[in-house]
Amino acid sequence: TEPGSVVLGAENLRTPAHPQSGLSFSVREGEIVGIAGLVGAGRTELLQTLFGVTPAVGGTLKIAGKALHPQTPLDAIKSGIVLVPEDRKQHGLILEMSVRENASLPRLRVDQKAGAIDFDAEIEVATDMVEKMDVKTPGLEQVVQYLSGGNQQKIVLGKWLAMNPRMLLLDEPTRGIDVGSKQEIYKLMEDLAACGVAILFVSSEMEEVLGMADRALVMHEGVITGELARDQLNEEAVMQLATGNKAAA
Repeated sequence: TEPGSVVLGAENLRTPAHPQSGLSFSVREGEIVGIAGLVGAGRTELLQTLFGVTPAVGGTLKIAGKALHPQTPLDAIKSGIVLVPEDRKQHGLILEMSVRENASLPRLRVDQKAGAIDFDAEIEVATDMVEKMDVKTPGLEQVVQYLSGGNQQKIVLGKWLAMNPRMLLLDEPTRGIDVGSKQEIYKLMEDLAACGVAILFVSSEMEEVLGMADRALVMHEGVITGELARDQLNEEAVMQLATGNKAAA
């Protein structure tokens, strides 16, 4: 199916990490866009700016045509943008807490204005997520640090999907997880895209970018050096752009 209307559009967007470089790109409904590049290219920093962790220092960002400049992750979440971070153990999960508590964290944080957390609501959200994401756990009260990397990543993904985002940012979504869990996460990305979610993912695994992306942006030292459509995507083209060479005309 053809991608739909533009969900996220950046025009000359500048991140604090590379304030001199303006980044312009878009991601459409139902589209999976990969960001390739070498370490230090500025890929993670771009996702963090889109999510309001490190707000932009210039340029414009639009979500579904409306100007947005997230100053905090909560601004981004309320606009339908969520981020699954590279380091799930540091930024994606509270390891000492249970599956139940982790599963319902973002949803309850946005929904609850104040006061006690609704225990029944937590159980409902967590049960639904464990089933949908096929999380292998002895129970909802299991402390997440004792789960496998693949199951931890499913919880990180699942807790954000409970928010019904329109834009999903993924930073190294399959790093450090087993092959079976990788395939499940790829399938999930495809299913979400089929439902109209726009996906922007960073990966250092060439085969992941080549296999999953409808098109790829390639970055080098804070600059987008090129964009490759699905039929142009190959290792040689990505590496040429990732090392700072512009695409051949």
